[in-house]
Amino acid sequence: MKRRVCGLFLIVCIIFCACGRESSEETAESGSDTLRGSEQLAEGYSEVYREASEAGTLAQLDTIREIMGSLGASGYAVVDNENQIDMIHPEVIREFDDSVESGQSAGTSLLLVTDDGGFVRYDLTASEGAVQVERSRLSWEDGEPYAEKVDSYEAHTWRLDEESGYLYIEKEQPAGYDGSIGYTEVRVEPLDEELRELNRKYILPVGYRHTNLFLTDWDETDYGELDFYDLFEVFYRSEYGAEIPYASDFDKRTYEVPAGEFEAVIGQAIEIVPETLRVYTGYDSANSVYLYTTRCKEDWGYPCFVTPEVRGYEELDDGTIRLQVSSVSQEDDPAHEFSHEVVIRLLSDGGYRYVSNHIFTADHETDFDWYSTRLTVQEWEERYGASDE
Repeated sequence: MKRRVCGLFLIVCIIFCACGRESSEETAESGSDTLRGSEQLAEGYSEVYREASEAGTLAQLDTIREIMGSLGASGYAVVDNENQIDMIHPEVIREFDDSVESGQSAGTSLLLVTDDGGFVRYDLTASEGAVQVERSRLSWEDGEPYAEKVDSYEAHTWRLDEESGYLYIEKEQPAGYDGSIGYTEVRVEPLDEELRELNRKYILPVGYRHTNLFLTDWDETDYGELDFYDLFEVFYRSEYGAEIPYASDFDKRTYEVPAGEFEAVIGQAIEIVPETLRVYTGYDSANSVYLYTTRCKEDWGYPCFVTPEVRGYEELDDGTIRLQVSSVSQEDDPAHEFSHEVVIRLLSDGGYRYVSNHIFTADHETDFDWYSTRLTVQEWEERYGASDE
């Protein structure tokens, strides 16, 4: 009897192991098919890629749009990873989301075109309200497409927000993890191209990361807490066509910037008379220089995963335009959701200046935790001793 039981147990083990190997082999084969499929999709736009690569235009919207069109012919949902072009086949994602919400089983793929001519592929499977994500990456090596698996996970967050039109996918990361972020946000619903152009021209070049231009209330009668040194750093290139020459490092540094140079840069951003500008900054009248203090390790700020998006605009009779702007948080964090109104004056020479920014009161506490207020030289010295100059 014991011999029969042992024999039966051995047979079960053999069958189980055989099934396990078969399942593993099927999974591996399925993954290989996906990677080969991505490479075949890329072959469909290989000529576009090679021409753009030689011309240095891979990151241009026209190139990305052409690549998206080629991939969209496959029937997949396709969007660019900067959310600057309307998604192709958004109905695919809407239908998949309906399946997730109803707890039905479904599968689809989402392709995010990157500015290097490749794309990130999300193969999505829904089952009982949960979403499994298989992520792979298509890149180009020596002019040939090469696909590889990135990771696999169950989405910690899957949310298609009807109000903003964005899909949020989150991969749960362990506490203290400091590698690549586990958040993806893509615009599913279309956005008027004129609003996109206004955003690319007036708002995105400044953004939320390196200045509080759009993070505080101010206007031409009261500049409030607007940081003019931020503006000097952000707009230096647009005035002089070169990187700012005043080096900064972990220590706070102070430079004497000639008045004409500092005022010219600020004049690129806003209209302000020198007498008023000098009230808001450190100005040495004896030497006609502005004392410009760089940021340091203590006030550099943190990574910012929030971007602005123009949702509406109005042309005013005084030659200005009023833009309604909303934040888009890649982390899908309510504390990072806010809206603001930016007024811009259009100039006869084709230029423009910012006139004001007003943040609308939110129904929750807003946290600009990525932005740090710049320490003054005195504050720095009180904490760490004399600054290096």
